[in-house]
Amino acid sequence: MEWLTAAEFSYNNKKHAATGQTLFELNFGRYPWKDNLMVQMKFSKLEEFLIGLERSWEKAMKAMEVAQKTIKKQFDRK
Repeated sequence: MEWLTAAEFSYNNKKHAATGQTLFELNFGRYPWKDNLMVQMKFSKLEEFLIGLERSWEKAMKAMEVAQKTIKKQFDRK
């Protein structure tokens, strides 16, 4: 149980093979904080943030569709 937090962080910070993005990027629109003790206080407008997040999701959906088609094509060969 003591390693669960570290395992969760590692999993969420790994780039997905199909989308090329981490779960942190898809959920929060940015990489998680790590290795930097100086917190940068840059606030973007909420609308800009949501638009960026939506674009990120759209790219991930398209990448997943391409991956599904590739897997289906490989499966259908056999």
